[in-house]
Amino acid sequence: MVPFQRGPVASCRVPCPGRGARGALRLAALGLGLLLGMGRAPAQESRAQEAGVPAAEVLTLERAISLALENNRLVKNAALEAAKAEDGLAAYRTRLLPSLDLTALESRNLTDLKFRFPKGAFGDFGATGPIPADDTEVTSPGKTTAFVVGRLTQPLLQLPSVGLGVRLKALNLDLAREKSRGQRQATVAEVKQAYYSLLQTESALRATDEAVRALRELARVVGERVAQQAALKAEDLSVRSRLAGEEHQALQLRNALVSGRERLNDLLGRDLDTAFGVSPVPEITPYEADLKAARARALQNRSDVREARLAERQAETDRRLKRWDYVPDLSLMASYVTSYNVEVLPRNFSSVGLYLSWEPFDWGRKRRAVAESSRALEQARNATRETESQASIDVGLKLRALPWRRRRRARSSR
Repeated sequence: MVPFQRGPVASCRVPCPGRGARGALRLAALGLGLLLGMGRAPAQESRAQEAGVPAAEVLTLERAISLALENNRLVKNAALEAAKAEDGLAAYRTRLLPSLDLTALESRNLTDLKFRFPKGAFGDFGATGPIPADDTEVTSPGKTTAFVVGRLTQPLLQLPSVGLGVRLKALNLDLAREKSRGQRQATVAEVKQAYYSLLQTESALRATDEAVRALRELARVVGERVAQQAALKAEDLSVRSRLAGEEHQALQLRNALVSGRERLNDLLGRDLDTAFGVSPVPEITPYEADLKAARARALQNRSDVREARLAERQAETDRRLKRWDYVPDLSLMASYVTSYNVEVLPRNFSSVGLYLSWEPFDWGRKRRAVAESSRALEQARNATRETESQASIDVGLKLRALPWRRRRRARSSR
């Protein structure tokens, strides 16, 4: 040990920073490294326990994806939207079939009903003469009367228009199913991202905890050597500063781990406080493809591209449907009427005929509607081209980034 000089500054008792102090620190660091090396194997064997989660509750990535596709609320809503579109299509198809309409009216006349029949209104016969022989007035006193009318209507000229409406509803169903497929894919991607983030956070937390344990032991050794006046006080402060930084980093990682588990539990559609651990995922097989083939596959399978194309077909069908508004409605109609408490009119009568409805002058409404649908179709076409372009750009960016990401992962795994 280096002797101290007594004099005016002897009260400071600062040791000389010679080789002995540095050699002692190296020895302490070496012993600490051996201590950490001995403790690393049990730490790897009890990975789930280090994260504060029982090993029996480890959640695999495949199980997480299965739970998300089964319980995620956004996935359920997307599936319900597709089911709604299917019910809407089935309901609209019934417009191709005949419709039965039944109405009833019951009323009481406030005044007497008077019916006037002129002479000979029902004919003039040689044997009897005119019927009635004179002008006749029949009075029906005010009383309660009722009419029941039944109509059976089969559209004729409307059938092509209804067929276009059915096609529009079918496209809406395809779009809803494609959105459901896209939501499932997005949910799987989010689950994978959250799962990998938890793995990364747990790995960083284990490394930080080891660094904290190492620095605590180092701080103890340096503190003892400072007390023995074999190390500088500045070295003790430096070690304690690094220890405080690592402890703060460990606290941030633990908070991020809790938040990550809550996020993954939310994606899985279960209680946020459900405890679980994560397990390492197997090595992913590298994806090899040229840019042209990858873009062609993306334009064929990506949900956003397929949704844009379906929206374009919807706009085209809607424009064709708007043009059918110029065609009049023609239907075959059969009706049956029954009256009660009406003395003059027949009690029952039926009829069969054609019903025509047409609006020849509409102040330009139909023309404007067709123009609006044409512009909507042009917008849908532009949106499809834009979506395809953005998808191609996205594929190019990700494919060019693959080599760099692989090299980065290879360097980090060394």
